[in-house]
Amino acid sequence: MEEGTDEFGRVYKAYYGDVFKAVYHKASDRQTAEDITQDTFVAAFKLGEEFLAHPQPKLWLLRTAHNKLCEQYRKAKRWGTEPLEECQELAAQDCHYGEIELDLAAVATITEAEWRMVKAYHVFGTSIAEIARSEAVTENNMRVRLFRSRKKLKDGIAR
Repeated sequence: MEEGTDEFGRVYKAYYGDVFKAVYHKASDRQTAEDITQDTFVAAFKLGEEFLAHPQPKLWLLRTAHNKLCEQYRKAKRWGTEPLEECQELAAQDCHYGEIELDLAAVATITEAEWRMVKAYHVFGTSIAEIARSEAVTENNMRVRLFRSRKKLKDGIAR
């Protein structure tokens, strides 16, 4: 497990800042962002080798953090432990319904691979360089793919 622990340490150092920023952007509360980020990495550590073998660990971490934040807001809404104004945005909507609807609409317009790429860049904040590496293409090629996918998506929505 020591080798896995070292590898997990590298993943933690590489992605902690990205996960924290994404959560803090949505929560606007430093303590909540730190707690959610911590919980996310604990969940990844519990998965062990299964997590380390994931093809896109950053995306897994960001999605897990998002889900944990939604779960916290749902609990806060149910128990009334947070002031309404702090969770109004997320409490007004079911965290997953809008995402599912958006995913279905997007995949009806562009391919799933194109949608994953667009979400990685625009939703999760993954850099073009990282997406290009994961797709084994050049950064310029990835920029072109993103441009074309966004155009197809825009044209499909405008119909």
